[in-house]
Amino acid sequence: MWKPVLFFSVWLNLTVPLQLTAVFTIFQPLLAVDKNGIIMLGLLLLSTIPNVYVATRIWNRIEEKMYKRKTFM
Repeated sequence: MWKPVLFFSVWLNLTVPLQLTAVFTIFQPLLAVDKNGIIMLGLLLLSTIPNVYVATRIWNRIEEKMYKRKTFM
């Protein structure tokens, strides 16, 4: 039970800052116009959802390999 939580926390802590730096650098002119921060929140959601999807896919592959080796928990 703790292994998926640990994996997701490490994965997101490593990838989200890099991802947001890239996204906000690319869309900086668009963010300069927005005064409310709504566009920033939208970009945050649109960039983080695929990251969580990728992390889920990677964890499922790791879990399959662990079950095949019978090393899961």
